[in-house]
Amino acid sequence: MPDAERAIRGGKIVLADGIVEADMILHGEIIVGFEPWGTPLQSGDIDAQGLFVMAGMIDPHVHMRDPGQADKDDFVSGTAAAAIGGVTTVFDMPNTVPAVSTSAILTSKAEYLQSRSLIDFALYGGAGASNLDTIVEQADAGAVAFKSFMNAPAPSAGPDGLTRCLPDDYVFLLAMKRIAQTGRIGVLHAENDVLCKSLAASLRAQGRNDPAAHGESRPNFAEEEAVSRAILLAREADARISFAHISTSGALERIRHAKRQGWRVTAEACPHHLLLNEEVLLKVGPYGKINPPLRSESDRAAVWAALLDGTIDFIGTDHAPYLVSEKDPGWSDIWQAPSGVHGIESALTVLITEVVCGRLTLPQLTRLVSGNVAQLFGLAPRKGALIEGADADFVLIDLSQRGNVDRNVMQSKSRDAAQLWDGRETRGGIAATYVRGREVARNGVVTAEPGYGRFIRPERVSK
Repeated sequence: MPDAERAIRGGKIVLADGIVEADMILHGEIIVGFEPWGTPLQSGDIDAQGLFVMAGMIDPHVHMRDPGQADKDDFVSGTAAAAIGGVTTVFDMPNTVPAVSTSAILTSKAEYLQSRSLIDFALYGGAGASNLDTIVEQADAGAVAFKSFMNAPAPSAGPDGLTRCLPDDYVFLLAMKRIAQTGRIGVLHAENDVLCKSLAASLRAQGRNDPAAHGESRPNFAEEEAVSRAILLAREADARISFAHISTSGALERIRHAKRQGWRVTAEACPHHLLLNEEVLLKVGPYGKINPPLRSESDRAAVWAALLDGTIDFIGTDHAPYLVSEKDPGWSDIWQAPSGVHGIESALTVLITEVVCGRLTLPQLTRLVSGNVAQLFGLAPRKGALIEGADADFVLIDLSQRGNVDRNVMQSKSRDAAQLWDGRETRGGIAATYVRGREVARNGVVTAEPGYGRFIRPERVSK
């Protein structure tokens, strides 16, 4: 680990409020200052001439499948993919095996992953009907936030499904009150369970097994109703909540209204809901099956507009890899395929493409993929911005690059199933990724070893 002072020279520094021409000075793992361009490269310096230097992405929504489902991916392959994709910190969801539902399980998972991660990571706790009494202890053990589904567990969830599912409004209210005690955020998957299950049963009875049937079983109003109900109950509990993967115009209007009232509500969008619509299912079928589903073009446009007007606070990938053997049966019967897609290795690149095309600026992008996440989840000022005293987590961006997303070169163990973004044209890309001052990937090649990543705990709490 280098402790000498060194610099990132000749790059343009992307800040939340603009871009500056400056060299960034590091001492070991920390940013210690900035100075004007002009100093020649010294031994140990990094040449960023012609590149933009931006805080690495903090992905607050990943399912790395480790421990327990390592055939799909594990933390080594998953964080390698993250490093190549410009992600410097991930928040892993609790639905591993065993599910994170107590402080002891969270601590054990953190210790297990520490030797496997190439980048820094935080862990979600689970907040469900069966473990309300462990929510506070999970926060004390370092849980960055809590994940809950507003539904009863599906059979595929296994015996511990109730550690992250809230099947009725009273249990939901109790969970939000416990989360409020911790000052952490309750992150919600908001869809009306009764409506979705009943509509799916009706469609199956009609013989509907096509990819479009999945979306019809989870209509817009199922998300909007659940979001409305969650906002009211969380307000009663005085809890901070954030909606994962918001996908509909109606739900966004409910969130927009809550924000105007000053209620403590935030929202996440995923690249697939920002940039793709349901028409892509004609090409990828079950490989585009996800919950909530890909929506109409008007909903996609509404999600993008909400990103620009501040209704959506940050971007997460909902990276959830599956195997071809699990997805492929969905071509003949969509109900047989699980819901979830790959996304972590391509997300930042497809978003940089939107910058090159003029739909976003780099300062907007750094707020959405780094700064806002760090602020909301309690990792700032250590993470999320290129400022003096922060960890030197950054990416070098080359806006001149041209390419295509290619699943064949991805790090994921189940890369053959990563078909949603496969072949998409990209403009701009990640030249290199650094975590705490150390290079972890360059030009699509991993350059760090498992075990470099660290378990990150929130540094502050806003109760």
